[in-house]
Amino acid sequence: MDFNKLADIYEELENTASGNKIREILAEFFKEISKDDIKIISYLTLGQIASDYQSVVLNMAEKMALKSISIAGGADSSRVKRILKETGDAGLVAEKIMKTKPMTLVPVGKLTLDEAFKGLHKIAETSGAKSQDLKINTLAAMLQKCNGNSAKYLVRVALGTLRMGVAEMAVLDALAMAFTNDKKNKKILETAYNICPDVGIIAETLAKKGLKAIEKIEIHVGIPIRMMLGQRVKSLEEAQEKIPGEVTVEAKYDGERIQAHKDKDGKIHLFSRRLDNITDQFPDLVEYILKAIPEKEFIVEGEVIAVDQEGK
Repeated sequence: MDFNKLADIYEELENTASGNKIREILAEFFKEISKDDIKIISYLTLGQIASDYQSVVLNMAEKMALKSISIAGGADSSRVKRILKETGDAGLVAEKIMKTKPMTLVPVGKLTLDEAFKGLHKIAETSGAKSQDLKINTLAAMLQKCNGNSAKYLVRVALGTLRMGVAEMAVLDALAMAFTNDKKNKKILETAYNICPDVGIIAETLAKKGLKAIEKIEIHVGIPIRMMLGQRVKSLEEAQEKIPGEVTVEAKYDGERIQAHKDKDGKIHLFSRRLDNITDQFPDLVEYILKAIPEKEFIVEGEVIAVDQEGK
């Protein structure tokens, strides 16, 4: 699939104010595309290249993206900076520069969806000595195959600034409309998403195997379950309405909400309430959990607080 085609849909979504219309546009697009592309497109539409829990970070700074644009478009850095000052958006800079790039810089062929996705992952995986130059050149090589519109959205994804007003629930709505012909089936998708918060897996499973397969999605160690969060009320009377009967109230220590997974290889994975992988931040907690829970495989979740040797 041509990445330009995806960018055209993103342009339409960006210029659409109605949430219902956004869902309709996405649903029609999902019907048209190859089922092999649905997983990638679901991630990119959220401005991501993987689910949050996988902690894939591109680490692409705006200055690096501007240098990529300069290289790809054969533009002087002063012109690039001037356009950024005028627009305040590196994506719009890419659009303007790539629209006016010299014919000598026009490559053979256009950027494909697969090339864009693999290129973005390459940027995320690049580290160590000279990694900045490698990231810049990788993005520049992709931009050279873009027109103005696709360059704009490629840069925005690379910088994490896509912001089209499309969130996970809108994608689930559109998937239900596209593949089940009934928006009400979004509840089934949302239930599956609660235990497997990976929009790519949900999209691909639905597109290729249908709603029955979605209903069979199970909890897996290593993939965090969406955290159940408390709801605020303005009064005790309102709380009583929501939770009738007798209740017990206790003081709450404010710590860090953590979900811990131990896989069959004995490795611990820690996830925050937003499902970010925070394992490396708490090496001591990993040790405590390994000692405290003997089971070979488990998922536990709770509030973690720091306690000193005196129990304070």
